[in-house]
Amino acid sequence: MPISDLRMMLKGYPGDWRPDTDREKGLPEPACTKTLPADAIRIQLPPWDTVSAGTTSLADALMHRRSHRTFTGDTLSSNELGFLLWSTQGVTQKATEEGEQSRRTAPSAGGRYPLETYVLALRVDGVPRGIHQYRPETHELVTLRTDPDLSDAIIEACYQQSFVAKAAVVVVWSALPERTIWKYGYLFPRMIAMEAGHACQNLYLACETIGAGTCALLSYDQMKLDRLLGVDGTHEFAIYLAPVGKIAK
Repeated sequence: MPISDLRMMLKGYPGDWRPDTDREKGLPEPACTKTLPADAIRIQLPPWDTVSAGTTSLADALMHRRSHRTFTGDTLSSNELGFLLWSTQGVTQKATEEGEQSRRTAPSAGGRYPLETYVLALRVDGVPRGIHQYRPETHELVTLRTDPDLSDAIIEACYQQSFVAKAAVVVVWSALPERTIWKYGYLFPRMIAMEAGHACQNLYLACETIGAGTCALLSYDQMKLDRLLGVDGTHEFAIYLAPVGKIAK
Protein backbone atom coordinates (compact mmCIF):
# COMPACT_ATOMS: atom_id res chain seq x y z
CA MET A 1 0.00 0.00 0.00
CA PRO A 2 1.45 3.41 -0.93
CA ILE A 3 2.46 5.73 1.91
CA SER A 4 0.02 8.32 0.50
CA ASP A 5 -2.88 5.93 1.15
CA LEU A 6 -1.72 5.32 4.70
CA ARG A 7 -1.44 9.08 5.24
CA MET A 8 -5.08 9.45 4.20
CA MET A 9 -6.10 6.92 6.87
CA LEU A 10 -4.67 9.27 9.48
CA LYS A 11 -5.93 12.47 7.88
CA GLY A 12 -9.54 11.42 7.38
CA TYR A 13 -12.01 11.36 4.49
CA PRO A 14 -11.86 14.51 2.26
CA GLY A 15 -15.60 15.04 1.96
CA ASP A 16 -18.96 14.60 3.65
CA TRP A 17 -18.82 11.07 4.99
CA ARG A 18 -22.12 11.16 6.86
CA PRO A 19 -24.57 10.02 4.13
CA ASP A 20 -22.54 6.86 3.52
CA THR A 21 -22.60 5.51 7.06
CA ASP A 22 -24.48 2.34 7.94
CA ARG A 23 -26.42 4.27 10.56
CA GLU A 24 -27.75 6.70 7.93
CA LYS A 25 -28.66 3.74 5.74
CA GLY A 26 -30.77 2.30 8.55
CA LEU A 27 -28.64 -0.78 9.07
CA PRO A 28 -28.74 -2.40 12.54
CA GLU A 29 -26.34 -1.19 15.20
CA PRO A 30 -23.52 -3.64 16.01
CA ALA A 31 -23.29 -4.76 19.63
CA CYS A 32 -20.53 -3.09 21.64
CA THR A 33 -19.79 -6.25 23.63
CA LYS A 34 -18.88 -9.75 22.51
CA THR A 35 -21.23 -12.65 23.11
CA LEU A 36 -19.78 -15.28 25.42
CA PRO A 37 -20.74 -18.94 25.77
CA ALA A 38 -22.95 -19.82 28.71
CA ASP A 39 -20.25 -22.07 30.19
CA ALA A 40 -17.52 -19.38 30.14
CA ILE A 41 -15.16 -19.47 33.11
CA ARG A 42 -15.44 -16.13 34.90
CA ILE A 43 -13.14 -14.56 37.48
CA GLN A 44 -14.67 -11.68 39.40
CA LEU A 45 -12.13 -8.94 40.02
CA PRO A 46 -12.11 -7.00 43.29
CA PRO A 47 -13.73 -3.56 43.10
CA TRP A 48 -11.30 -1.11 41.51
CA ASP A 49 -11.23 1.15 44.59
CA THR A 50 -9.95 -1.58 46.93
CA VAL A 51 -6.36 -1.21 45.73
CA SER A 52 -3.93 0.81 47.80
CA ALA A 53 -2.89 3.35 45.18
CA GLY A 54 -0.83 5.53 47.48
CA THR A 55 -1.01 9.30 47.36
CA THR A 56 0.37 9.96 43.89
CA SER A 57 -1.26 13.04 42.41
CA LEU A 58 -2.21 13.29 38.76
CA ALA A 59 0.49 15.92 38.30
CA ASP A 60 3.12 13.59 39.79
CA ALA A 61 1.94 10.66 37.66
CA LEU A 62 2.25 12.79 34.52
CA MET A 63 5.65 14.11 35.56
CA HIS A 64 7.15 10.69 36.29
CA ARG A 65 5.50 8.65 33.54
CA ARG A 66 8.13 6.64 31.68
CA SER A 67 8.30 3.50 29.58
CA HIS A 68 9.78 0.62 31.58
CA ARG A 69 11.33 -2.52 30.10
CA THR A 70 12.85 -3.96 33.29
CA PHE A 71 10.59 -5.61 35.84
CA THR A 72 11.30 -7.12 39.24
CA GLY A 73 9.46 -10.39 38.59
CA ASP A 74 7.04 -9.75 41.45
CA THR A 75 3.42 -10.73 41.03
CA LEU A 76 0.50 -8.35 40.69
CA SER A 77 -2.41 -8.82 43.06
CA SER A 78 -5.87 -9.31 41.60
CA ASN A 79 -6.78 -5.97 43.23
CA GLU A 80 -3.99 -4.23 41.33
CA LEU A 81 -4.92 -5.89 38.06
CA GLY A 82 -8.55 -4.92 38.54
CA PHE A 83 -7.54 -1.31 39.19
CA LEU A 84 -5.37 -1.18 36.06
CA LEU A 85 -8.04 -2.68 33.82
CA TRP A 86 -10.74 -0.42 35.24
CA SER A 87 -8.45 2.56 34.62
CA THR A 88 -8.17 1.72 30.92
CA GLN A 89 -11.72 0.64 30.01
CA GLY A 90 -13.76 0.46 33.21
CA VAL A 91 -17.39 1.49 33.35
CA THR A 92 -18.06 4.79 35.12
CA GLN A 93 -21.74 5.02 34.20
CA LYS A 94 -24.01 2.16 33.24
CA ALA A 95 -26.62 2.47 30.50
CA THR A 96 -30.10 3.28 31.76
CA GLU A 97 -33.61 2.55 30.50
CA GLU A 98 -34.08 6.30 30.14
CA GLY A 99 -31.51 6.38 27.34
CA GLU A 100 -28.32 7.35 29.17
CA GLN A 101 -25.49 5.47 27.49
CA SER A 102 -22.71 3.58 29.19
CA ARG A 103 -19.52 5.53 29.82
CA ARG A 104 -15.98 4.38 30.50
CA THR A 105 -12.76 5.78 31.94
CA ALA A 106 -11.35 6.37 28.44
CA PRO A 107 -13.32 8.31 25.81
CA SER A 108 -14.79 6.66 22.73
CA ALA A 109 -16.21 8.39 19.66
CA GLY A 110 -19.97 8.18 19.82
CA GLY A 111 -19.76 5.68 22.67
CA ARG A 112 -19.04 2.91 20.17
CA TYR A 113 -16.24 1.27 22.23
CA PRO A 114 -14.46 -0.64 19.43
CA LEU A 115 -11.72 -1.99 21.72
CA GLU A 116 -11.63 -5.32 23.53
CA THR A 117 -9.09 -5.88 26.30
CA TYR A 118 -7.18 -9.14 26.67
CA VAL A 119 -4.98 -10.08 29.62
CA LEU A 120 -2.05 -12.41 29.07
CA ALA A 121 -1.55 -13.35 32.71
CA LEU A 122 1.93 -14.55 33.68
CA ARG A 123 2.18 -13.72 37.38
CA VAL A 124 -1.07 -12.54 38.95
CA ASP A 125 -2.31 -13.77 42.33
CA GLY A 126 -5.60 -15.59 41.91
CA VAL A 127 -5.57 -15.53 38.10
CA PRO A 128 -4.47 -18.66 36.20
CA ARG A 129 -1.55 -18.34 33.83
CA GLY A 130 -3.18 -17.95 30.45
CA ILE A 131 -5.26 -15.68 28.26
CA HIS A 132 -8.29 -13.88 29.60
CA GLN A 133 -10.71 -11.27 28.30
CA TYR A 134 -11.73 -8.28 30.43
CA ARG A 135 -15.46 -7.58 30.64
CA PRO A 136 -15.87 -3.91 31.64
CA GLU A 137 -19.61 -4.09 32.25
CA THR A 138 -19.19 -6.74 34.98
CA HIS A 139 -15.55 -5.99 35.97
CA GLU A 140 -14.50 -9.59 35.53
CA LEU A 141 -12.16 -11.76 33.52
CA VAL A 142 -13.32 -14.53 31.25
CA THR A 143 -10.73 -17.27 30.88
CA LEU A 144 -10.20 -18.13 27.21
CA ARG A 145 -7.51 -20.72 27.84
CA THR A 146 -4.74 -21.61 30.26
CA ASP A 147 -1.29 -21.91 28.74
CA PRO A 148 1.88 -23.02 30.58
CA ASP A 149 3.98 -22.07 27.52
CA LEU A 150 2.56 -18.57 27.31
CA SER A 151 5.94 -16.86 27.81
CA ASP A 152 7.43 -18.48 24.72
CA ALA A 153 4.38 -17.61 22.64
CA ILE A 154 4.48 -13.96 23.73
CA ILE A 155 8.19 -13.63 22.95
CA GLU A 156 7.68 -15.16 19.52
CA ALA A 157 4.78 -12.82 18.74
CA CYS A 158 6.86 -9.81 19.82
CA TYR A 159 9.91 -10.47 17.61
CA GLN A 160 11.94 -12.12 20.38
CA GLN A 161 11.71 -9.17 22.79
CA SER A 162 12.25 -11.29 25.89
CA PHE A 163 11.53 -8.51 28.39
CA VAL A 164 7.83 -8.75 27.48
CA ALA A 165 7.55 -12.21 29.10
CA LYS A 166 9.17 -10.94 32.31
CA ALA A 167 6.14 -8.76 32.99
CA ALA A 168 3.39 -9.84 35.35
CA VAL A 169 0.77 -9.33 32.64
CA VAL A 170 0.64 -8.25 29.05
CA VAL A 171 -2.41 -6.16 28.22
CA VAL A 172 -3.49 -6.41 24.59
CA TRP A 173 -6.19 -4.30 22.99
CA SER A 174 -7.96 -5.57 19.91
CA ALA A 175 -10.08 -3.55 17.49
CA LEU A 176 -13.52 -4.49 16.18
CA PRO A 177 -13.86 -1.92 13.38
CA GLU A 178 -17.54 -2.56 12.57
CA ARG A 179 -18.58 -0.97 15.86
CA THR A 180 -17.18 2.38 14.79
CA ILE A 181 -17.77 2.02 11.03
CA TRP A 182 -21.53 1.81 11.67
CA LYS A 183 -21.64 5.44 12.85
CA TYR A 184 -18.55 7.07 11.36
CA GLY A 185 -17.80 5.22 8.13
CA TYR A 186 -14.55 6.29 6.51
CA LEU A 187 -13.23 7.96 9.66
CA PHE A 188 -12.94 4.73 11.63
CA PRO A 189 -9.15 4.09 11.23
CA ARG A 190 -7.97 7.23 12.98
CA MET A 191 -10.74 7.08 15.58
CA ILE A 192 -9.87 3.56 16.70
CA ALA A 193 -6.14 4.30 16.73
CA MET A 194 -6.76 7.35 18.92
CA GLU A 195 -8.89 5.33 21.33
CA ALA A 196 -6.16 2.73 21.78
CA GLY A 197 -3.87 5.63 22.71
CA HIS A 198 -6.38 6.96 25.23
CA ALA A 199 -6.61 3.56 26.94
CA CYS A 200 -2.86 3.02 27.04
CA GLN A 201 -2.12 6.45 28.48
CA ASN A 202 -4.58 5.68 31.27
CA LEU A 203 -2.65 2.47 31.87
CA TYR A 204 0.65 4.37 32.13
CA LEU A 205 -0.78 6.77 34.70
CA ALA A 206 -2.49 4.03 36.72
CA CYS A 207 0.77 2.06 36.82
CA GLU A 208 2.52 5.07 38.35
CA THR A 209 0.16 4.98 41.32
CA ILE A 210 0.88 1.34 42.29
CA GLY A 211 4.63 1.16 41.74
CA ALA A 212 4.31 -0.63 38.41
CA GLY A 213 5.51 0.25 34.95
CA THR A 214 4.63 -0.46 31.35
CA CYS A 215 5.98 0.00 27.85
CA ALA A 216 3.53 0.34 24.96
CA LEU A 217 4.50 -1.70 21.92
CA LEU A 218 3.53 -1.79 18.27
CA SER A 219 6.46 -4.03 17.42
CA TYR A 220 4.69 -7.37 17.08
CA ASP A 221 3.87 -9.91 14.40
CA GLN A 222 0.23 -9.23 13.56
CA MET A 223 -0.71 -12.74 12.49
CA LYS A 224 1.02 -14.45 15.41
CA LEU A 225 -0.52 -12.13 17.99
CA ASP A 226 -3.99 -12.52 16.47
CA ARG A 227 -3.62 -16.30 16.59
CA LEU A 228 -2.47 -16.11 20.20
CA LEU A 229 -5.61 -14.16 21.11
CA GLY A 230 -7.82 -16.45 19.05
CA VAL A 231 -9.26 -13.64 16.90
CA ASP A 232 -9.91 -13.85 13.16
CA GLY A 233 -7.61 -11.02 12.05
CA THR A 234 -10.32 -9.42 9.91
CA HIS A 235 -13.35 -8.51 11.98
CA GLU A 236 -11.18 -8.38 15.10
CA PHE A 237 -7.42 -7.94 15.36
CA ALA A 238 -4.78 -6.84 17.84
CA ILE A 239 -3.96 -3.14 17.68
CA TYR A 240 -1.76 -2.34 20.71
CA LEU A 241 -0.08 -4.11 23.61
CA ALA A 242 1.62 -3.20 26.85
CA PRO A 243 3.53 -5.46 29.26
CA VAL A 244 3.07 -4.45 32.90
CA GLY A 245 5.21 -5.35 35.89
CA LYS A 246 6.48 -4.05 39.19
CA ILE A 247 9.59 -1.87 38.94
CA ALA A 248 12.45 -1.40 41.36
CA LYS A 249 11.94 1.65 43.58
